[in-house]
Amino acid sequence: MKKKFVRVMLFGALALATGASFVGCKDYDDDIDAVNARVDGIEKTLSELQAQVGGYVKSVVYDASTGKLTVTGADSKEYTIPMPEELPSYTLDVTKDGKITLKKDGKEVSSGTIDIPEIPEIPTYKEFDPLLLTVKDGYVYYDGTKTSVAIPETAKGSITAILDEKGVVTGYRIVTIENGKEVTGEFSVIDAIPLKGLVFEPTCYVGGISALKANNLTYNAWSQNAYAKPSETGETYKSNPTLSYITPQIWAYYHMNPASVSMAQIESLKFLSGDKDYYPVSRAAAMDPTANIKKSDVVTEDGQRYLKVAMDADAEKIPALNSGKVAVYALQAQTKAIGADEAKVITSDYASIYKVLMSDFVLETKIDAEDVILYGQSISRTGSTPNANAGKAQEAIDANADYTVATDGTLKLADKISTYYKENNGTELVKMTNIKDNGLKYVFTASNYIGGANNETEQNSFFNGSDAAKGIINPEYKGQDSEATEHREPLLRVELVDTTKVPNQVVAVGWIKTKIVKGTIDGFGKVFTKDTYYYGCENNVAKLTYLNMNDVYAEAKLNKPDFHTAYTLKKDDGGAIALGEGSTGTVTEVTDPEAIATTVVEWTVTPAEALALVKKSKTEMFATVTYESVDGTRGDITITMKASIAMPSGVIKNDQKITEAWSPDKSYVKADVKEPVTVAVTDFKLDLFDVFEGRKVVVSDVTEANFPSFTKDKLTAKFIFSGAKDVTIGTDKYTFTVTANGTQLNASKNSATATKIATIDADGIITYNKADENAQALLNKSAYNVDPFTVGIEIVVTNECDEILPLTGNKFDVKFLRPINVVDLKSAELQDATTGTAKIDMSKLLGLTDWRGQAFAVAPIDFYTYYGVTGSAISIDKDQIMTTLNASEAAPKLLKDVAPNMSINYTCDLQKIGGDITYGDLVYANGKFTINAPFKLFIPVTVKYTFGEVTSTVTLTITPTHQ
Repeated sequence: MKKKFVRVMLFGALALATGASFVGCKDYDDDIDAVNARVDGIEKTLSELQAQVGGYVKSVVYDASTGKLTVTGADSKEYTIPMPEELPSYTLDVTKDGKITLKKDGKEVSSGTIDIPEIPEIPTYKEFDPLLLTVKDGYVYYDGTKTSVAIPETAKGSITAILDEKGVVTGYRIVTIENGKEVTGEFSVIDAIPLKGLVFEPTCYVGGISALKANNLTYNAWSQNAYAKPSETGETYKSNPTLSYITPQIWAYYHMNPASVSMAQIESLKFLSGDKDYYPVSRAAAMDPTANIKKSDVVTEDGQRYLKVAMDADAEKIPALNSGKVAVYALQAQTKAIGADEAKVITSDYASIYKVLMSDFVLETKIDAEDVILYGQSISRTGSTPNANAGKAQEAIDANADYTVATDGTLKLADKISTYYKENNGTELVKMTNIKDNGLKYVFTASNYIGGANNETEQNSFFNGSDAAKGIINPEYKGQDSEATEHREPLLRVELVDTTKVPNQVVAVGWIKTKIVKGTIDGFGKVFTKDTYYYGCENNVAKLTYLNMNDVYAEAKLNKPDFHTAYTLKKDDGGAIALGEGSTGTVTEVTDPEAIATTVVEWTVTPAEALALVKKSKTEMFATVTYESVDGTRGDITITMKASIAMPSGVIKNDQKITEAWSPDKSYVKADVKEPVTVAVTDFKLDLFDVFEGRKVVVSDVTEANFPSFTKDKLTAKFIFSGAKDVTIGTDKYTFTVTANGTQLNASKNSATATKIATIDADGIITYNKADENAQALLNKSAYNVDPFTVGIEIVVTNECDEILPLTGNKFDVKFLRPINVVDLKSAELQDATTGTAKIDMSKLLGLTDWRGQAFAVAPIDFYTYYGVTGSAISIDKDQIMTTLNASEAAPKLLKDVAPNMSINYTCDLQKIGGDITYGDLVYANGKFTINAPFKLFIPVTVKYTFGEVTSTVTLTITPTHQ
């Protein structure tokens, strides 16, 4: 294989200090991928440059004689950064087979190897990443693995130029030393490399397929009521009962390889759509989307550079999310021919698209580390709906302020606003990622009201209205900073606006209350991420360490003693540390063991508190404390400690189930009363452990290293009822409930008082309640092989502190087989007008079988005694006998209505003679007419036994009077 290589030129490469990283090769299709523009901790001039030009530049020029670095941004403006003079020059060659060679003046300084993946058939932006080449402790690392390439030490800054094999510079990494601290910036050169690959950025996954949501928005527009003069209760809005709709432009986002590609390099865009088989999902008709290149562009969002493509499609052909259909498409981009590079067609991966309904829009603002609902909306801050204060600024006026701002400071609220919505008429609020793409925007307005000590002052007098329109609270009185603004509580109205309508309509409206405090220094917030809490028996304990506090001291521009003189921790009325809204756990002051005589705060969250968050679909927890100014001259400093919550999980695998005891799909087991023996059956029980191998429920796939509280030796399994589906028998409807501990299943007939149906004990034994009428009716509703009564069972696994392990594969059904069945023999006949008496033994009409389908016998085991079919067990319902007399089998009539003088009588008389049994005679008597053709009687028969009664119908044919 021909070796291809990419060269990296290092000016002052020796300057790369411990932990600094540099960019190496990415040798795919003869080109190098662009460097990501993510930069952390960049300060002063380099950080200003990064802020001005972003992650993409046109050129970087270094003058070794003056140390001047000139950067030309994508906007063609030039910027300069001072650098050390006469930086040494190095090159770093990385070949296709992974050999790395560091050279100076063409001579090898050091070398080593790394593993480079094979070139894929379709290049993607996720291929081998040059940012995985880093320098640590004077050595080159790749993806955290140390190589043998040594970098000589130096204390200077550096410039690293990344070149492709043709010598074209594709990116830069700049390292400077400012105030003794190393700072780094990374840049990619715009248009240095043609487009090589496209990868779709999904907005969701459906059936494992990357998918795009085609949003459709529905809302009730809000409009302001008349508000000519400010009042104590503030402005109000009303909701239009008529729905409004938005069908926004569909936008598809694609990662580009390289990310430095611009629209100037793309000649055309088009979508390929397909009508594909995807089982078990049905096909949808091809939707034939088109790409609107005039609207499409290359954009940077959240630090990522994307090709943002406007898709035009027939909305009627886009399947709904839960429609069971799939429509797929891919993007094709044709590049422009530039110089020796020919035009190429680049095709993305295929993705699906689904229509999604968005509704119930809610505005939220970030307070400390959590988004909270703005006041005056359809959903209250506590989550209740409908909110009686919807459309009313008064809800915010009457509440405590969400934020404070110093008299001479500013507070930018625009960056704290988010929109949430409900999807496809669901119940959970989902965060909207890009409001502009959905035809929406935010509008901010100062919301005036009367406040102050005597409720006479217009609060809009105390902050800048023009800044308020930008979402900024800027305290002013008559255009100047003034102490007169202290204690005022400005209100900001936030509107989510539909920009597709003329005039614009308000989709959602809410209010934020702020409070102006005396101060010459603004407060600020700091967030510290603590270790992940792995749920278990122990509390999660995290400290705000002295190192964390050093960062706080630095931002406050105070040393430790001065800081604690100027600030004090906010306490509640009980003297405990006050926590911000949404906080979890408790916070106390302790002494840091690593810094004696240093007091820090310790955050404790119990397992129960963490679990409560998980049940609310939270994956993170936090606690916020506030340092208040002692003399009121400084703004509040809020410090948030946050931690991710990791929950254990396990699987009950099917291979733990005894195959022969389960249904083919291992979704249910059958419960029966066991086969007949000489002793009569008295109970109906099933040991659930019996259907698992070794009578053990084994949990698999628990990451025990992370969750020591859930190791196999600490787990105990039990079974509980998970419920049962409603059952209708005739006109009676049975509904079910389960006791809080899951050990008892109850049923209510037609909403009457519920009664006990079955129980599960600690040993996993289900006992069916044979004495309860509801339980008997449910058990006997169907034959064993038709539709037996079914209940749901859940396996619950707990650890030593009784915490429940989340499981999959832990639910199944139990089907209770009716112990006996009544069989219509259909062969019984009686002749009309038989001499003497027309009678026939009931055993000729009716047969009995058990749950195995075996016919009842008297010997060697007496089934009748075993199942409790004794005494007068068999009876008939004479009033409900149906007949084909003057009718048909398809539409029989009641015998008493057709021939009221004709009679059928039966008295049960079970007689066992040897190995045989008789049931007693059924007697037929005609009225006063002759029967000339055969007809049938359908006779309701009930058989009582130990577990209730079974009702069925047996057939008797009456033959003509004359043969």
